[in-house]
Amino acid sequence: LNFRYFSKLMAKGKGKKGKKAPKKDEEPDESTEKLFKLYKKKCTELQCSTSKALMAKFLDDDVEDIDKIHIWDEIGWQGVKALMESLKSVDYQHCISLRLWKTGCEDEGVRAIVDWLATNSTVRMLELLENKITPLGCDFISRVLAPECNSALTILKLDHNDIGSEGIMNLSKGLTMNKTLEELSLTYCNIEADGARAIFDFLIYTKSGLKKLNLTGNHLRNEGIRKVLRGVSCAKVLEEFHIADNQFDDKDEILQAFSFCMTRNKTLTHYDLRFNAIQDDGIKHLTEVLLEATHVWNVEVGEKVTQDILKEFKERC
Repeated sequence: LNFRYFSKLMAKGKGKKGKKAPKKDEEPDESTEKLFKLYKKKCTELQCSTSKALMAKFLDDDVEDIDKIHIWDEIGWQGVKALMESLKSVDYQHCISLRLWKTGCEDEGVRAIVDWLATNSTVRMLELLENKITPLGCDFISRVLAPECNSALTILKLDHNDIGSEGIMNLSKGLTMNKTLEELSLTYCNIEADGARAIFDFLIYTKSGLKKLNLTGNHLRNEGIRKVLRGVSCAKVLEEFHIADNQFDDKDEILQAFSFCMTRNKTLTHYDLRFNAIQDDGIKHLTEVLLEATHVWNVEVGEKVTQDILKEFKERC
């Protein structure tokens, strides 16, 4: 391992194709090498394993600096903490994407992530899939979303974490004044109808930059979806809205809420309504709405309706 790493350092010193040589008075950027050494040391201190995927990148001669930290090893919160503390200590400014899938990160890992991101100006994407994050972790994340943090984040994905309604309420503390986030994904997060108000609150922020919102697989039901749609109707730059599998039906008040939203919000062109209880009459109603809402070009619905009705609907979008 040491020999391979020494060889890599020698190759960097000689200069490789595509790597800009430092200017005459500039110090060479050795932050990646420093990160490698410190990360191994931190893992030893915290008695945790290193990430195999990350170590492979460190030892890859074709990789100069690491712009994407994507880990799917179960390294636990200790492993996440070791990495985040290392990134912060060397002031690592090459990473633009941090993606941790099923790492066992938990809230303590999130705390360490936020602590680093508060000092970072390059990470634009944060994805923490199925990491056992709770409402407490959402409270940590809200701090990096707040305007005083000046975060560079434009994409946030917290899919398959049981954050519930309390979690979205905590996230909303930062989202209600956030101008930079463009994509938010909270699929299968166990958000109930009582979390709808928090979603409404950040959707109506007039300076929000949110373009894509994915709430698939939650439990908003009729009560929650009506409240969320009121917010969606006001979202100034929202282009894509996924609300599949949220246990709502096609009662009159729900169809009227969709009618109002589709005709009022002229920027929103894509709705995903699959796996909800929208029957033939509901599809007929939406077909009529699309005659007026001509800007809406893609509405995804379930296939369990009469084929002639579905065919006519699809011709409208």
